[in-house]
Amino acid sequence: MPGRLMAGVVDSGTGLAHRWLRQRGLFAELRALEGSERALERSREAGEDTGDSTGDDVGKVGRGEVLSIRLSRVQAVLLAEAVACSRYRSRSAYLRAVATGRDRRGPILAKAGVLFLWARTHFGEPIRLEEQEELGRLGQFLFGTEDVGEMLALIRRHLRAARLAASGRLGGAESLPPAPERVQQRVGSGLSTEVSTRVCRERKRLIRENAAYSAYSGMSGFVRHVALGWDRNGEILARCAAIAEWMEGCLKGCREKSPKGPQGTQGGSRGQVGLKGQVGLEGHVGSEDWERLDGETHRRFGVYLSGPGASGRADVEGALRRGARHLLGAAPETFSSRVPAEL
Repeated sequence: MPGRLMAGVVDSGTGLAHRWLRQRGLFAELRALEGSERALERSREAGEDTGDSTGDDVGKVGRGEVLSIRLSRVQAVLLAEAVACSRYRSRSAYLRAVATGRDRRGPILAKAGVLFLWARTHFGEPIRLEEQEELGRLGQFLFGTEDVGEMLALIRRHLRAARLAASGRLGGAESLPPAPERVQQRVGSGLSTEVSTRVCRERKRLIRENAAYSAYSGMSGFVRHVALGWDRNGEILARCAAIAEWMEGCLKGCREKSPKGPQGTQGGSRGQVGLKGQVGLEGHVGSEDWERLDGETHRRFGVYLSGPGASGRADVEGALRRGARHLLGAAPETFSSRVPAEL
């Protein structure tokens, strides 16, 4: 069902309201937060008890209305994984942040944009320990794991879930690749399929407005899709899946070449052991591997990553940059500037 559009506004193609409307909602959200913070400060100065604060709805202001969504069992698990790999302490705090667009990078699928970013940065280069460690640090920053294999497994699981959901074939968790064990441990068990969170009146109005101008029948469906990252463009997600498959293929080749023994450390050549003794990409991604990714991307999507683009120039600044920007919700340079300097 196409979204209802304002006059003169071009559809974003993602099922969401146009980015201008989402940007308007973001600024309104920030104003609401500033107002809550000022109210909390006044309450503290007056010696009032402000109660338990989650850090998202601050103080007593803006905690009066309930937003409820229903989830299937597999959706509840996927949402819990997104929360476990985020800086939020609860599903409620996570939903408040992503529902209004304040945090466009919360979902696992949004964070998968790091694959576009990393491929764009190092396209055509042989991957050394430095480049592999960089990817591991980004994985630690975004997902809480520096194991590249775990990161790829988590991304591919959520990419497959999005693809099955788009075709109406998402069943139980058995239809998806397994989540990494450490992520499962952080998620726990006994997840509820109903989520209710208190939001301020202004925040709920923003969510309702964005849902009304989007391709969803109501707020619950809108919030579900945004929280899981299912609002992202399908072709961009398919390209991301192709990069993830390629990277896993490179890792598999490394494992096959890795010698037997504890952590593959006996008799191995340089590049077969990656971060913390794990088999990785170092020394096993060369020009022929990048060419293979380029050829597969062109075969499947009609887009060259290194060859001539529509204007006859190299398209690295096209497909890879657009993919990173769309999923991460910011230009690659903007995202990079937000990564802690110690990484």
